[in-house]
Amino acid sequence: MPLVTILTRDSEVERAVRRSLGPVHTVAVARSWDRLLWLVRERPVTVVVLDSGELHLQVTEASAVGDLRRRFPSLATVFVARPQTDPISLFRLGRAGIGGLVLLSVDALSDGVASALREALGECTESIVTRAVSPYVPARETAAVRLALEAVQQGWNAEDLAGQLGFTRPHASVRLRACGLPSTGHLLLWAKLLHAGRWLADPGRSGQSVSRQLEYSSGAAFRRALRTYVGLTPTEVKRQGGLKPILNRFLDACGLGSSLQGDFSIA
Repeated sequence: MPLVTILTRDSEVERAVRRSLGPVHTVAVARSWDRLLWLVRERPVTVVVLDSGELHLQVTEASAVGDLRRRFPSLATVFVARPQTDPISLFRLGRAGIGGLVLLSVDALSDGVASALREALGECTESIVTRAVSPYVPARETAAVRLALEAVQQGWNAEDLAGQLGFTRPHASVRLRACGLPSTGHLLLWAKLLHAGRWLADPGRSGQSVSRQLEYSSGAAFRRALRTYVGLTPTEVKRQGGLKPILNRFLDACGLGSSLQGDFSIA
């Protein structure tokens, strides 16, 4: 249930994306480049769909994607190319090997957008964290970790999360703790911090903007949560690579840190 933002004025593009995601996903539609950037910076957006038909009116294809990738490298991007898209720009984008970027022809939109979104989301925070946890936690509880990360984007509380898992909050907490995971409420808090780690590494974000994305009451409350659970300030998280130090501390808190072997990929 990632939060998806679409830059388009074309109702067909919007409908195709909504159909591919289904009713459980949240979709925000931006009608201008500035509005898109505001949503990315202020809301917990995981993936953007850029309609090239909008870009030539406001910003060029190359500068649009380049700006997003430079400022928000954690953001997955699907670029919908129309026939009038500059072929040289499209060729350069394809050859650039930009992580988290998927190119899709508008002619293939109805059939291809679902797979394009899946590909783009392959390196989202939810995927990275669940890959790190899954070798050591049963499948149902691994799914609970992913759902907690998605719940942050939906604004759910602990009761909402437990309900989505099919349990009362106390029962869900018992099952999670039996696998070494935090209780329902603490798992949601860790999910917020894991998202924070990924976003803090983006040059286009600040500790203050990340605290707003995660709906903390203030920047001070966000810094306090980081200090309490991770022992780091937002600046220190950014300096140490963003998600990696927080994920390592989460695994340590679950008793999985010593089991983590090798590196995990963070786009």
